[in-house]
Amino acid sequence: MKFIANPVTVDAFVIEKVGDVEESGKRMIDCSENKRFFATPEMLARIEPKPGDYFVVQSDNYVYMNPKDVFERKYRAA
Repeated sequence: MKFIANPVTVDAFVIEKVGDVEESGKRMIDCSENKRFFATPEMLARIEPKPGDYFVVQSDNYVYMNPKDVFERKYRAA
C-alpha cells in the first residue's frame, strides 16, 4: 500500500547549543530565537542533536529533532 502524509506546518529552531544529559535523562537544547527546550530520553534515542540541527514543533504540539540535511530537504519556508 502507498501512503501520503498530510502537509504539516511547523515552527523550527536551529539548535545552537546542546547541554549535558541531566539526571532525569533529559538534555537541554538552546536554539535560535532564544528558545530553550528539553529533549527527552525517547527523543535522544532517535538522534544525537548537534549545533545546526533543528528542533521542530508541529502545529499539534508534537516535538522532535531533525538533522540539518533531513530538515532542509523536507521543509521550505512558509
